[in-house]
Amino acid sequence: MFKEIQSFFSIGKRNIDLPFLYTIFLLFFLGIIIMFSASVIPAEREFSDPYYYLKKQLVWGIVAIFLFLCFVQIPYQFLLKIAFPLCLVSIILLISVFIPGLGKSVGTSYGRNFNRWIQIGGFQIQPSEFSKISVLLFLTTFFQNFDPKKMIWNRKQVISVIVIFLILVLIVIEPAFGTTVEILTVIFFFIIITGFPIRRIILLFLAVLPLMFILVTQVGYRKKRLEIWLDPYKYRFDEGHQLVTSFRAFFDGGSFGTPIGSGYAHRYLAYSHTDFVLAAFVEDFGFIGFTVFFLVTLYLIYRIYNLLLRVKDKSGFYLGIGILLLLSFQFLINLYVITGLFPVTGISLPFFSYGGSSLLTIFILMGILANITQKGNLVV
Repeated sequence: MFKEIQSFFSIGKRNIDLPFLYTIFLLFFLGIIIMFSASVIPAEREFSDPYYYLKKQLVWGIVAIFLFLCFVQIPYQFLLKIAFPLCLVSIILLISVFIPGLGKSVGTSYGRNFNRWIQIGGFQIQPSEFSKISVLLFLTTFFQNFDPKKMIWNRKQVISVIVIFLILVLIVIEPAFGTTVEILTVIFFFIIITGFPIRRIILLFLAVLPLMFILVTQVGYRKKRLEIWLDPYKYRFDEGHQLVTSFRAFFDGGSFGTPIGSGYAHRYLAYSHTDFVLAAFVEDFGFIGFTVFFLVTLYLIYRIYNLLLRVKDKSGFYLGIGILLLLSFQFLINLYVITGLFPVTGISLPFFSYGGSSLLTIFILMGILANITQKGNLVV
């Protein structure tokens, strides 16, 4: 039996790594249960149908699993070859959110309109989510042959920088600041991996810092979010209610949680089935449930990292590391947001948060990872 267990966890024994596969589907099915628990009351209140969000998420889930199986079969080398056309498609889609009749604009209490979605029938897609895929592919093609010691800028490199910059600007304008930070984080780590001189990295960071300060403090809704983050209880009866209720969900959950779906956060926490779904999870299952979730998530990241260390191809390694960074960043920032360690931003919790675009994107990325880490691509 010990040998069977050892064989199961050994890397390179099967074409697709089973621990990796089982872990992502465990998180997905757990996410469906938690999302349903968190969405029953909002769905009943808004649509008079407690199963409304569950039914839509299941449809997205079926499509996501289908796409996962497709991308497992598509060689990642082919995806890298079409990275530039995919970025152009992303730019077109990002522009489409501003076209009346196609894009959907949502007003906020801060007096700002959010243009993040394209309406197709009864469903909405968020182009900025899918742009992560094309940007990761494009960044891989750019950085895999990037030599910081030979900084000779040719036409191709200049065009590459312009394309990435244009995508980032369009995402900022929507605005989807969280997605922008995700992409910038991946770029920053890619720069470090390529061996870019630390001195230049510091200078680059200092050069970007004023721009980041302006984007955070001089834009109305972001400035407000920063004020709420610094003192949420001051705004607990209006904009700070979301964060304060999240704190209460952690407190009420205790060690073993409350009866599923009956807690205060399930009734009064805004976005309890989307960005703040983990707060509803902790209220249901307590600290023990949160610990299990945290350990499973940590194991997934650890497993992916160990698989990538054995990848033969440099481009596969870079692409895989980019996906791992994006996945880890989403888990970490979402956790920081609901616990008040980071200002509220629109970053969903992978596999758990309600939303088709987020779910499809994460499963496509996992499919690409499964293709990169196939037995034939690993040093065993």
